[in-house]
Amino acid sequence: MSPRRVLLVTAAVAVAATPVRLAGQRTVPNAAQSPDTIDAATRTAVLAARDAIWRAWFANDTAALLRLLPRSSTAGGGNGWETREEILAGARQSYAAGRRLVGLRFADTRMHRNGNVVSVLSTYTMDLEDQGRRTTVSGRASEVFVLTNGVWENPFWYLGDR
Repeated sequence: MSPRRVLLVTAAVAVAATPVRLAGQRTVPNAAQSPDTIDAATRTAVLAARDAIWRAWFANDTAALLRLLPRSSTAGGGNGWETREEILAGARQSYAAGRRLVGLRFADTRMHRNGNVVSVLSTYTMDLEDQGRRTTVSGRASEVFVLTNGVWENPFWYLGDR
């Protein structure tokens, strides 16, 4: 991914997470609507979307991935950045190579909401089976979810080492 696109994605996430205050308006705290407060239904829905995306990727469930990953999706990790098309190609290649997800666990999950945007930070552990051999992979995940037409889409994530 080009440095310009990375900059644009980063700027878009920053803008989405920044409250707007019009000239002359005071910011009045509202505990019920605080950006840091995530109700149980939203938390459950976002975590279900996260789980669905991870499982869809390993199952090469293209229909689910197309529904949950908007065209602008960007994924990053130790090997650089990927577009939505590259994310889908990676799922196809992993599935064709015989890699299967056996277990998936998240720990230390922290969430921050600002309007229709939720940022999720967590650690993950996944158990994989690859040609009959089991391995465990773990790391840190930074994910962004956006509520679009009633669906929590995942336009951005970054997976790093623990």
